[in-house]
Amino acid sequence: MRRLAIFGIAALLLIAGFSVSGCKKKSNNAGADARISVVTALARVGSMPSLVEVSGDIKALKTTALSAKIGGRVISVPCREGDRVRAGATVVQQDTSDLHAQVLQSEAALEGARARLSQATTSAGVSDTQIESGIAQAKAGADVAKARLRMLKTGARAQERAQVRNAVESAKANFENAKADLDRMKSMYDQGAITPRQWDAAQTQYRLAQAQYDSAQQQLSLIEAGAREEEIDAAEKGVIQAEEALRFAISNRSQKSLREEDVKSAQAGVAQAKAALAYARQQLANASIRTPIAGTVSMRNVEPGQMASPGVPLVQVVALDTTFFEAVVSEIDIDRIKAGQPVQVQVDALPGRSFRGVVQKLFPTADPKSRQFLVRITIPNPGGELRPGMSARGRIEVARHSNVVIIPKDALVQNNDMRLVYLVRENGKDSIAKLVPVVTGFENRDLVEVAGVNAGDRLVVVGQDKLSDGVKVRVAN
Repeated sequence: MRRLAIFGIAALLLIAGFSVSGCKKKSNNAGADARISVVTALARVGSMPSLVEVSGDIKALKTTALSAKIGGRVISVPCREGDRVRAGATVVQQDTSDLHAQVLQSEAALEGARARLSQATTSAGVSDTQIESGIAQAKAGADVAKARLRMLKTGARAQERAQVRNAVESAKANFENAKADLDRMKSMYDQGAITPRQWDAAQTQYRLAQAQYDSAQQQLSLIEAGAREEEIDAAEKGVIQAEEALRFAISNRSQKSLREEDVKSAQAGVAQAKAALAYARQQLANASIRTPIAGTVSMRNVEPGQMASPGVPLVQVVALDTTFFEAVVSEIDIDRIKAGQPVQVQVDALPGRSFRGVVQKLFPTADPKSRQFLVRITIPNPGGELRPGMSARGRIEVARHSNVVIIPKDALVQNNDMRLVYLVRENGKDSIAKLVPVVTGFENRDLVEVAGVNAGDRLVVVGQDKLSDGVKVRVAN
């Protein structure tokens, strides 16, 4: 409907005999053979896009500048500019001799910490058994001493004699048990599994059991021989001694908490040694600088023998298959651009080449100084010809009219606010230039959509400055 209205306006202007100031018809008094030479082109029907011209730079989504995490001497740089590298490949190798030594040292420290933990755990288990055994023995000794004292004071009876004999057997069993414990503790002490203090305690328990056994034998001898006053006094002292031994044995239970603390301390030492080993191994891995992406080396700033400092870029890798065109668009045109619109891209570094792109993304905010927006345009780059940093220009197709009349833009004549064209009409044997107003639509650098002429009309594209409406022309092309 819009194009029909344009054609209607153009037709009314022609019927009304529209004339343009400055383009008056010249007199033909110069002679019948006077003709002006012109070059013409034909109007045609086609599809005309509306384009927004943009400019910007080629960039890459995946670009990484690799630097050292630790300081050290570089011994190898296996890639140079232009080399392709795979993801995870080592691009810079630092000296690792000191780092290997630190790993071995940390591994040895971990083994030592584990040995200390095993020793503390074993010692804690042995101490618990030894303490409870000592308490039982001391309690039995106290009972024997008290029984002997009662026996001496009250006199022995048959049942008491039997009881004393049983006490002798019990003390003997305790003594043999203490002797076995002493032998076992000596073996552990020789191996370093227990402390000197634990060995001293085992010897003490053995001597107490031996004394109790001797005491029980003496009680039996006394009960059989009959008690004397000195014996009763000695028995009372034996009771006091046995009770003191029992209290001492019970007090040893407080050492259990100390053994538990020794185990916890050893466990903390193992954890600390593991952390130190993990750190040493990580430092060793950091000496091999690897690229996280696959791509092409675009920069190499280090050579073997140089010292690398943390944070200083050494090698840069760019994934050329992720290149895109970042274009700058004015705030006047940004509302016309949408994702998915096709783009014709030309790169200054590749003259004569044209690349097809698509609008992928529009940045939501403009630069506060230039008032321009950024638009990301994807461009296939299978051959890797497009490189980050190249300048580029593009034409974004924001709309398209189909089945419209298209003419060369050189055919337009501007007069004030009006646009006109010269049509070549045949008048018998003569060719006449006819000035016709047109209404333009979409246009680009070379072509323009018009209403007011028909497909197949011949238009003057060179020589309009010498023409006026109705003059005779000679078509030079």
